[in-house]
Amino acid sequence: MRRFFKSITDVSLFQQVSLIIVTFGVVLIFFFSVYLRGNIDDFVINQVMSLLHRSQESLVKTLTDDGGFSDLAYDADVIHFVYSDDKCIKYYGGRITDEFISKVNEIALENNTGWKESSFEANDKKYFYYYSNAEGKFEVISIIGEAYGNAIENDLLSNVSNTSAIVFSVIFILLTVWVATIITPLLQMQSYIGKIRQGEDNAVLNIERKDELGDLARALVGMHKEIKRQEETKEEIIQNISHDLKTPIATIKSYAESIKDGVYPYDTLEKSVDVIVENADRLERKVYSLLFLNRLDYMMEQEKETDKTTDMYELINEVLVSFKMIKPELKIDLQLSPAIFKGDKESWLVVISNLLDNALRYAENTITIVLEPYYFSIANDGPSLSADRVKTLFKPFEKGDKGKFGLGLSICYKVCNAYDYSIVAENLENGVIFRIEAKTKPKPEKRKSDKS
Repeated sequence: MRRFFKSITDVSLFQQVSLIIVTFGVVLIFFFSVYLRGNIDDFVINQVMSLLHRSQESLVKTLTDDGGFSDLAYDADVIHFVYSDDKCIKYYGGRITDEFISKVNEIALENNTGWKESSFEANDKKYFYYYSNAEGKFEVISIIGEAYGNAIENDLLSNVSNTSAIVFSVIFILLTVWVATIITPLLQMQSYIGKIRQGEDNAVLNIERKDELGDLARALVGMHKEIKRQEETKEEIIQNISHDLKTPIATIKSYAESIKDGVYPYDTLEKSVDVIVENADRLERKVYSLLFLNRLDYMMEQEKETDKTTDMYELINEVLVSFKMIKPELKIDLQLSPAIFKGDKESWLVVISNLLDNALRYAENTITIVLEPYYFSIANDGPSLSADRVKTLFKPFEKGDKGKFGLGLSICYKVCNAYDYSIVAENLENGVIFRIEAKTKPKPEKRKSDKS
């Protein structure tokens, strides 16, 4: 069975639909030849017997009302025999043979009361009959040949066949048109992807549809734009990395060559070596940040389903101990409440350290830190952010005026998203605030005063 379905999916969509239509036609033919044919035979017999009943009832009513057996009007296809005391006293119908009369007499002798409907054969032909005892006065046998039933059956089959052929043709045409409306945009998408694969940046895909194919086309266009954006970002990142690494490397190289030649570029040997060490430290931090950012996606993917938690109240106080001495003249306003955040302590340590380091660089007088359950913010009274800067703030290598590497906020963004927290930056009336908030959090319970 699996091979059968595999063989179907290996052919084109048009061939698959054609196979479905042919299968439908075969099933329809089988339906006509087996199931419907048997039901039509039953329907025809019922129609024949209904005709015999109506014709005989009309005859019996006339005979009973008139009390005589004069010539009466009757259905041309029906033959009537009237019996009394097992003798045929009247006959209505066309020409008959001795064999036919003999069969009818047998039916009359076999039945004396009630009614019966059945069939018999005479002269190599089949006949249907209906026998009834008319109120005990006389017996009537009404007979009709199978030619009448065959005519009804042929007409019915002809009508059903013609109707089915029309319906089948309409379905075939509709399916063909429908498949064409599917195949055409699929071919357009295939051509579009082929152009992209060949490097044509001006490839265009216009499919104005609101169904799943339209959604797929828009997704492909969006994917193409995103790939182009990522390629541009990658090129920009490489340029930025090259520039950021080039400066300390060039400084270290030039200072080392000068010292080798006996020249001290920065007054004394010790000061010149300090410059080399400082640039080496800067280079080391840069490489560490790059490696950490590169590993971060994998690390955060592993941490998504973590059950680790971090005591943010304790963590923030630990970070402040090491940062307070950097700018002791700044006032740090703490509004801390006990709070537990989902995630690894080391990851949140990087986030808090980067945000606090950023605030220390830009703050003029005050830094405000607020911690509540499911919420953390850090604000400074430094210069406001431009609208363009807000949009690109969390992208890698986007450095501010006093930024170092342009990686810190990007790392914060990835960590927060991995633990299902949002991070945003907003301008205040005097300064900038960074907010971290849980995307999903339990609804707060109503206080008694609220309920009352």
